[in-house]
Amino acid sequence: MRKLSSLLIAIFLFFPVWVQAEEKIRGKYEVIGDINKLKNIKTIEMSEFFNYSCGHCYRFLEASKRLHSKFKDKLHHKKFPIYWGNQTAYPAMAFYISDELGIEEEFTQELFDTNFKLGVDIFQPKVIKFLARDFKIGKEMTEGMQSAAIKAKTDRSLEMAQQFKANETPTIIINKTLKVAPSMSNGSVEEMTDNLELIFTDILKNN
Repeated sequence: MRKLSSLLIAIFLFFPVWVQAEEKIRGKYEVIGDINKLKNIKTIEMSEFFNYSCGHCYRFLEASKRLHSKFKDKLHHKKFPIYWGNQTAYPAMAFYISDELGIEEEFTQELFDTNFKLGVDIFQPKVIKFLARDFKIGKEMTEGMQSAAIKAKTDRSLEMAQQFKANETPTIIINKTLKVAPSMSNGSVEEMTDNLELIFTDILKNN
């Protein structure tokens, strides 16, 4: 009887530790919310705070396609453009205008390419207007730049970035619970993407 009691106590003591180890999410991240809310979820909500002058963001534009390819409809990726210093709000506003027109991905790619491949300052309004004409959305872009709703979306991105303390770009927020950034992966976008893949896999593994 005494041996049986000892065995039961041992199981009771060690079992919670074993469960905790099994449920631990692998990867590098900062916990910013209630991690218990990640249990039994079926969709990853990946919020990305990015800047059009950020080289890491430019590389993540391509690297993130791997995540979409693997997780497909289980990954909901929402992007939030932010800016700082002497930068203007024009690219961020153009992001939301092009998003409403259904061409955000193409226009975002063009903005990044114009900045990094051509070395053109995309924070100038005349550059945005020129690109908009190429996309045949000149009228919509001009009207959108005067829109209170577009300005509100741009301001909201900045407010959210401040709320989540997105002090580097891209900063990734996972289901408002985990925060990931390149600095956690040796400043490498490729390693950060591997890290995100590991985190997403563990979150969804039992769902």
